[in-house]
Amino acid sequence: MSPKILIVDDDANARLILTKILAKANYEVQEAKDGTEAMEITKVFLPDLEIIDWMMPRADGEQVTKWIKCDPTLKSIYIILYTSKGDTKDRVRGLQAGADDYISKPAPHEEVLARVESGMRMRALYKEVQELTKRVSVLELAATVGHEINNPLNVIYLALDMMRKYINQKEYDKLDKGIELIAETAERLKQLSRKFVELKDARSTSYVESLNMIDLYGGKEKK
Repeated sequence: MSPKILIVDDDANARLILTKILAKANYEVQEAKDGTEAMEITKVFLPDLEIIDWMMPRADGEQVTKWIKCDPTLKSIYIILYTSKGDTKDRVRGLQAGADDYISKPAPHEEVLARVESGMRMRALYKEVQELTKRVSVLELAATVGHEINNPLNVIYLALDMMRKYINQKEYDKLDKGIELIAETAERLKQLSRKFVELKDARSTSYVESLNMIDLYGGKEKK
């Protein structure tokens, strides 16, 4: 699939020129004529990159940028502000709003393509980091489950072995000890299950070597 770009500009000629340049470079391009329309299209089109004019009716480029960067599902979109505002203070203001790059109008077609290609590389790196983060999270979850579940299971197996011994020795009056131990361990597993369900802000803690596991107890000792 071709990378997707949304061009946001109230100037129809500017949109047409950028669309031709980018479509020729094999990008999938959509257009928005103002900031409000850009917000609506962004949620559906989910572009990889947006080229946004600063001065627009209804919602300007700064507002659109802030809106995108404040949305967890959209904040990875690479944003290039494309505007005649060329003062340093304007560039700083745009970057503070969340823009990733800034191009002053008018810009050579080669510069636009170079900035877009650079943005796409940054976007690809971001996706790669996100994927690696997910893989690490899966490993940490597996380590946590293995560590937290194995100990109670070992206790249950120990209690069962003890109860078999009592049965073989016909010491039935001692079976209550094993039953009590299994019941306590089952309750511990129930509480552990509740912690997994309630887990929201997961933090990692050192487990073995370079592998971490999820801290279910917020740095406190488990009971």
